[in-house]
Amino acid sequence: MSQNEFKNLTNKLCEASLRYPEKPFFLGQVFNNTTNSYKLFWFLGLLNIIKRGTETTFPLNDIFREMVVVAWHPVCFYRLSLGRQDKLQDAILEIKQDSGLPPNAELADIHKYLESSNKVQTQLENFCRYVPTRFLTPWFSNQLRGIQDDLRRTRQIALLAAQGQNTPLACPYYFDISAKKKVIKLNKSWCIFIIENLGVIQSFAEYHLVQYLQAKNPNTPGIINKLQAPTERQLTFAREFWRVVRADFINNSKAEHFKDIYLEKPIGSTFSIDHFLPWSFVAHDLLWNLTPVEKTTNSRKGDSIPDLNLYLPRLAQIHRESIVAIKKRPRFLEDYTEFFKQDAPGLLSLSEEAFITKYREIVMPQAQIAINQGFEGGWIFQR
Repeated sequence: MSQNEFKNLTNKLCEASLRYPEKPFFLGQVFNNTTNSYKLFWFLGLLNIIKRGTETTFPLNDIFREMVVVAWHPVCFYRLSLGRQDKLQDAILEIKQDSGLPPNAELADIHKYLESSNKVQTQLENFCRYVPTRFLTPWFSNQLRGIQDDLRRTRQIALLAAQGQNTPLACPYYFDISAKKKVIKLNKSWCIFIIENLGVIQSFAEYHLVQYLQAKNPNTPGIINKLQAPTERQLTFAREFWRVVRADFINNSKAEHFKDIYLEKPIGSTFSIDHFLPWSFVAHDLLWNLTPVEKTTNSRKGDSIPDLNLYLPRLAQIHRESIVAIKKRPRFLEDYTEFFKQDAPGLLSLSEEAFITKYREIVMPQAQIAINQGFEGGWIFQR
C-alpha cells in the first residue's frame, strides 16, 4: 500500500468520524508502539469472524484460532519473521510440524485441523492472559497510569471495559465472566461502526501489519503481497513474451537457444515458466526472474534457490538474447529497464560478460536474503 492509498484510508476514517468521532481516534492509537504481532493478528482475526456472521459474542479460542489462520501464510509460505520474541510464530511453526499441513495449505484445511486438535487449544491458551486486554489499553491509558504489575493491569482493563460499555467512550468489546467459556461481547455501537466501515478498517489494520512486517523483514520484497494465501499466477503476459522470443529465435535459425537452463536442453512449443527466485519470496511475475522450462523441471525445483554459480549465467544469457529479440516491442522492455535502471539501448550495448555481471549484482543479494529466511539454496537438477 502506497502513502497515497494510506492517505485515502485515513481520509475515509475521518469521514467515518463525523458519525462516530471517538472511534477512529482510539483505533489509530491501538497500533502505536507495536513491539509484537499479537494485537495486529488479534484484530484481523476478530474482523474475519465478524465478516462471517451476525453474532456479537465470540469465544476467545475462536479468535486465537483465527489469528493462526491469518498469520499462517505470511509465516509458513512466505517465511516472514514476526520477530525474535514473537510467540505466535513459534506456535504456528509447531502447529505446522504437528499437523503435516503444507505451507500453502487451504484456509479450510487449517481451520479444520485447529478445531480438531486439543494440543492447539492448550497452545493458544497462552495468549489469553495478555492479548485481548492489551489491545484495549488506549481506552484506559489514564486509569492505568502508575500500575506496573502485568496481572493487575490485565484485571483492571477487564473491569474498566465492562464498566464503560454504556458510556460514549466505550471500548470495542468487554469480557463476559458469567459465561462458561472465556468470551468477549462486542459493544453495539462499535459493532455497527465496524460493519459499516469494514473494508476501510480492514485495510487500515493491514497497512499497520505491513509496516510491522517490513520492520522485522527489512530487505524482503513484496511484503504487501504476502498477507494472504497465494493466488493463481497471472502468467499470460509472460507466456506471450516467451512465445514471441521463441518465434524470433526460430526465424533467426537459433531455435536451439530457446532452452531449459537447468537441463541445457531445447524446448518445444509446450513449456512451463519457472520463477528463478521463488515466487513465494519475490511475490511477483516480472520477466527478468522468469525462464521457460520443461514441466518436470518446474515441479522438481519447487521453491528452492538454484545454484547461482551454475545457473545464473545461463539465466542472464537467455534474457540477453531475449532483449535483442523483443527490442522493437517497448512494452516487453519495461521490466528490464526498471530492473537494471538502464534504458533499452544501454542494455543492448552491454557485452555478455557485463550483462551477466549486472544480473549477479542484483540477483545474488536477493538470493542470499531468501536463503537467510529459510529457502533452500544451491539447488541442482539431478538427472
